[in-house]
Amino acid sequence: MGEEKTTPETEKKPDRPDRPDRSQLNAFENFYENFRKVPLKYIDIFIGVCVAALVIVVLVGILKSKGIL
Repeated sequence: MGEEKTTPETEKKPDRPDRPDRSQLNAFENFYENFRKVPLKYIDIFIGVCVAALVIVVLVGILKSKGIL
């Protein structure tokens, strides 16, 4: 009776000023946006472990090329 029918055109979209359009985000923000449900602390730890592993691999390669290993 007093109910208003909503259609996709009349349906109100929730305003989310705290989440800008993805085109307005920088590369790091876009990366983190893909993992919203994962705590930021764990993502940062994972990135740190990957960087450390890369450094170790490069150092081992340098040491092998010099004949030390």
